[in-house]
Amino acid sequence: GPPGTGKTYWAMAAMQELAARSWFAQSYAELTDQQRTQLETHGALAQCTFHPAYGYEDFLVGYRPSVHGGNLTFESKKGVFAQLCERALREPDKKFFLLIDEINRGDIPRIFGELITALEKDKRGHRVVISMLNEPLVVPPNVHVIGTMNTADRSIVLLDAALRRRFAFLELMPDSRVLRGVRIEGLPLGPWFEELNRRVLAHAGRDARNLQVGHSYFMSGAQAIRDTERFTEVLRDDVVPLLQEYCYDDFEALAQILGTTLMRVAEKRIDHTLFEPSRRGALFDALLLAFREISTTDAAAAADLSEDLDEEDVVDETDGSDE
Repeated sequence: GPPGTGKTYWAMAAMQELAARSWFAQSYAELTDQQRTQLETHGALAQCTFHPAYGYEDFLVGYRPSVHGGNLTFESKKGVFAQLCERALREPDKKFFLLIDEINRGDIPRIFGELITALEKDKRGHRVVISMLNEPLVVPPNVHVIGTMNTADRSIVLLDAALRRRFAFLELMPDSRVLRGVRIEGLPLGPWFEELNRRVLAHAGRDARNLQVGHSYFMSGAQAIRDTERFTEVLRDDVVPLLQEYCYDDFEALAQILGTTLMRVAEKRIDHTLFEPSRRGALFDALLLAFREISTTDAAAAADLSEDLDEEDVVDETDGSDE
């Protein structure tokens, strides 16, 4: 999914939950500190991040310098995935997980090498000959791999077709529901966020669906931000630069998204004075002016919420009368 949609957060949460159920037959939230530590010490959960410099030697096996008796030698060392497989083979009745963050940013054919074949479901448990290992590599069926991909990264089109066949895909898109009910200086955060992404879809080009702004930018932990200063920082330091990149500094497109008060089209610049503490009121006035539609959207959302609450009251009253 796009940046800021909680991909890594949910991947980590899924990995922890599935491991907890496999190891202790409990939810991860119910585990004691000792049990959580046990998952770590037994290496049930592993994580790595792919990037252009990440290689086969980091992931599977490679030669590393070592000093013995004052002499420098090179020894074969297992990478993060080979080590995980080794641990999983020792405890076949437990599940082991690897989270690969930003999986599409690495040179996948080079990183995975012979492992591409061993990842297939019907090849699990088979021996794969690795030239730098003293013994064949076995990927046991209790090893599970979760990867995250940023769809705004244009390298996604280069994702290896063979790897695509070995993974199921789950899409995470922006979710305005987590921002509803929050107002910052009179700005309804949920409806504003929805309208922001509607404009991104309309003005950010043919790949705009993958370039939407994620809800995580406007969250602190599991809660929506409510602080004026924090919202201003996110808009200035994260959202505006992100949209500049997506629109290739096309200020007419940026003005269509964020309004002509913040985006000075004729001068091809952003009015950064609006982000100064003394001009916070002017910034929110500019946003409310540029997003006039959200007043109607916000009223409709409030009406829907009121209807939902009324329906719940009716159900509660009916349940009580039946008893």
